[in-house]
Amino acid sequence: SRAPPTGIARRSRSSTRPASNRAIPTASSTSAGSRRRTVSERPDPDPTSDLVRLTRRLERERAARREAESIAERGLRELWERQRQLAFLESIAKAANSTAPSREVLALALEQVCVLTGWPLGHVFLTRRRRGGTVMASVDIWHGDDAAAMGPFRRASEQIEFTAGVGLPGRVLASKAPAWISRIESDDNFVRTAAAAEAGLTTALGFPVLVGRQVAAVLEFYTTEATEPDEKLLTLMAQIGGQLGRSLERERVETRLQAKNRKLHTLVHEAQTQRLAAEAASRAKSAFLAVTSHEVRTPLNAVLGLAEGLQREQLTTPQASLVAGILDSGAMLMRLLNAVLDLSKVESGAAVLRETSFALGATLATVVRVWSPKADELGIELTLDTADLPEPCWILADEGKIEQSLINLISNALKFTPSGGRVRVRADAAPSRAGFDIRLGVDDEGPGVPIEDRARIFQPYEQTAVGRDAGGAGLGLSICGGHMSLMGGSISVETGEAGGALFVLAFPARAAAIPLAAEPAAEPTQTAGLRVLVAEDNHANRRVMQVLLGPTGADLTFAVNGLEALEVAQISTFDLILMDANMPLMDGVDAVRAIRALAAPRAATPIHMLTANAFEEDVLRYLAAGADGVLSKPVDVAALFELLTSLSGKGVAGSRAA
Repeated sequence: SRAPPTGIARRSRSSTRPASNRAIPTASSTSAGSRRRTVSERPDPDPTSDLVRLTRRLERERAARREAESIAERGLRELWERQRQLAFLESIAKAANSTAPSREVLALALEQVCVLTGWPLGHVFLTRRRRGGTVMASVDIWHGDDAAAMGPFRRASEQIEFTAGVGLPGRVLASKAPAWISRIESDDNFVRTAAAAEAGLTTALGFPVLVGRQVAAVLEFYTTEATEPDEKLLTLMAQIGGQLGRSLERERVETRLQAKNRKLHTLVHEAQTQRLAAEAASRAKSAFLAVTSHEVRTPLNAVLGLAEGLQREQLTTPQASLVAGILDSGAMLMRLLNAVLDLSKVESGAAVLRETSFALGATLATVVRVWSPKADELGIELTLDTADLPEPCWILADEGKIEQSLINLISNALKFTPSGGRVRVRADAAPSRAGFDIRLGVDDEGPGVPIEDRARIFQPYEQTAVGRDAGGAGLGLSICGGHMSLMGGSISVETGEAGGALFVLAFPARAAAIPLAAEPAAEPTQTAGLRVLVAEDNHANRRVMQVLLGPTGADLTFAVNGLEALEVAQISTFDLILMDANMPLMDGVDAVRAIRALAAPRAATPIHMLTANAFEEDVLRYLAAGADGVLSKPVDVAALFELLTSLSGKGVAGSRAA
């Protein structure tokens, strides 16, 4: 019943062909026939099998095409997603690097993340410093589609400050890394679970915004669908946090810079205010010094001028000694006044030395003589030892600074030495290449200076306990130190012979030529009849001019103010006008200008200011007004007589010819 094999059936069909069609085989034909038989003996193809094979092949090709299309689709989708992420990062980076406020940048980031993820809600927490540490506090930066539905959750978020490790913001604060909560209702640490459930929120994501290594902000996002962690999204959020950190860091730097600028502006304003106040104080000080100079020099001019006139009289030896004491003290007071008037230069660091030639021994004797009455009053013996000084010892130095330093030391010594004690002033001068190395010592019998205090007492306002009890401002020794430093010397203290304090002034001084014996200024010759107009409002100073110039034979006319001087100069001619600066009705400067405006020859009359206001700016003002020179008060008698002598042969008034 089974069908025979295909080959057998084919041979059966061949054997039934007619015999007439057969040919006698030859050798070649036999071979060809064999080949034909071999071919014809192959089985015929099965159509069903071929169809199966084709179907399977087609299915494989379709599967491959579907797989290729799926791969291409996934690639395109990934490429599109990557392009979205790159565009997203670019927009965040652009905003972060702009000058926009950080709140705007954070709000933009919320919106962009919500659009990118499709999550409906985003919120920002910022770090705040509290006593217990750093917390995350809600700020009014939200992004959400349904404000009404999210209202309870927003209120719950805004009422809580999260410490490190507590809640989603606290968890991110503690780890400084993104955090993902797949099921909010299953997270015991979420804190706002009930409010989230009411709003229908299921999954949460939070990531930090880092400035350096510190969390500056936390951004949190919520969705209503349960979502498992997406590592790519977490990585992207970390990148966003880095970009946003730049914005916050820039704003912090700008805030600090603005604060510094405000502080700098305040400091500049304060400095300007202080500068204006200092300038006003300097002007007030200059005005005060000018007034002081005038008010001191004016009576001092009378004292010294009258004493100078008295010295020219026939005096007994005791009387002459008293007058010499007045003149010495007045000269010392003048040097002290000049030192006070140099105060502004000292304060500005432009202090100068007033070097003059003087006999050191005589100067020391004058200082001791001036302080002797005070020492006698206190019951203290004040002595001077100059045995180690060359005789005479003429030096070129700042006599005023030496005097002032010695006065400070003697004053202190008398203050600390008890009644019945002794204060010794000693001087020695060792020869040097330039002149002398001078040492002046003041040795008292007081309590002395403790070794631990010896370095600091030369600083301004520094005193020992004993010094504070004795009173004083603590400036005297620092002034001495400043004087010695300016002179290239030093001041020091050690224990004295009697256990008290021995203060030593040491300074170099150049040797000065020994002048001829000092004599009172010689009265000018050939001045008889020299017509001199003296404009002076102070009666005592008019008296001084009368005492000094009367004996010279000069013809003196006095005016009590500038207006009167002008009126006299208009009707009379003079060989010399001595003009005070400060006078009522018309001051000396205006009077000089008015006289220079007169007709010749009166306009050419020599005018010299004789004034207590002799600051440099004052002198320039006098010369600019037309004055020929300036004599400062107290008047230098020698300079005054020299002026009269220079004019004795050049009279413009013609009085002597008459």
